[in-house]
Amino acid sequence: MARQLPVAPEPNRLLKVWRRVLERRLRTRLRAKVALEIHDNTHTMLTFQRQRSMWRLRLHHMFLAAPDDVVQALAGFVRNGDPDASVMLDRYIERNRAYIRRLSPAQMRKRIRLEPEGQHHDLERIFARLNERYFDSGIDAAITYGPAPRVRGPRKSIKMGSYSADSKVIRIHPALDQPLVPRYFVEWIVFHEMLHHVYRTRRGDDGRRCIHPPEMMEHEKRFHDYSRAQAWERENLDLLLRARVTPA
Repeated sequence: MARQLPVAPEPNRLLKVWRRVLERRLRTRLRAKVALEIHDNTHTMLTFQRQRSMWRLRLHHMFLAAPDDVVQALAGFVRNGDPDASVMLDRYIERNRAYIRRLSPAQMRKRIRLEPEGQHHDLERIFARLNERYFDSGIDAAITYGPAPRVRGPRKSIKMGSYSADSKVIRIHPALDQPLVPRYFVEWIVFHEMLHHVYRTRRGDDGRRCIHPPEMMEHEKRFHDYSRAQAWERENLDLLLRARVTPA
């Protein structure tokens, strides 16, 4: 009689087992219910939100077999934004980059809905002119208005722009697409994000990420309306915080 070989567990079943184990590890440290979703994103490795008595986390699959100190750091970062925990998580992600799918910036941009033309400010035209004037048209990136964040009540802060080094996409907050927002101010925000393409994020001597190195901030002062744009922001920040933007 032929001997029957053991059947290997299905990958999806194995994934569920590992997910439940990690949920228990996090639940113990957070002392709260945890709902965990595992993904294979190429950019954002972890997100989380609190829903009443439950924490909902979305984690890259690299965290499934994370050692205890990393799981402890994950709990500390989720619970109170512990900066030391953030440094440890950054280092863990950096060590495990081999598990992140490799996509070219062009492939990633195909998945992004690019909408650079606003009602009042055309970001693509602004980008092209700045690129020619300051960078000899050497910035190989795309630009778009970002999605409007869902915010209840008045904003307390606003992130006016961002740059993704993976996809090489600049996103500008749609609150800037107003007739009362001067063109030179939008240009300044776009210029700042273009500088992120030139000066990449690095680590300081203390191990923390340095998003705005000193040479980048010095370079930013070369913008032709630098002082005027800063002055407008100081005097009109409330205009941007109160802007009503309909989510896409």
